[in-house]
Amino acid sequence: MAQDHTEVEKMMKDQGCTGDRITSDLIKSRIADVEYQTIVVCGQKLMYCGIKMDNGFVVVGNPATCIDPANWRDEIGQKISYDNAFSEIWRLEAYRKLSGA
Repeated sequence: MAQDHTEVEKMMKDQGCTGDRITSDLIKSRIADVEYQTIVVCGQKLMYCGIKMDNGFVVVGNPATCIDPANWRDEIGQKISYDNAFSEIWRLEAYRKLSGA
């Protein structure tokens, strides 16, 4: 499951962390488009989220899936797949910031 970055951001703010860091708002400000794709592989439904950044780069995280097809809901799949892709962007942004790019 995707990491909840908002909780960590709140902890940092509450504890007075003022150093350079990545924030959800920074990442969201760089998102140009979001698309979802549902596919079936070996009889299992998977939902992927592609997040296109303002520089044209597209990030895709791990897909959302469901162990019981009766529980499949697009809204839940979108939330999980978006959070997974967002976490990938977080790592890339941290790397970019540390590398000075």
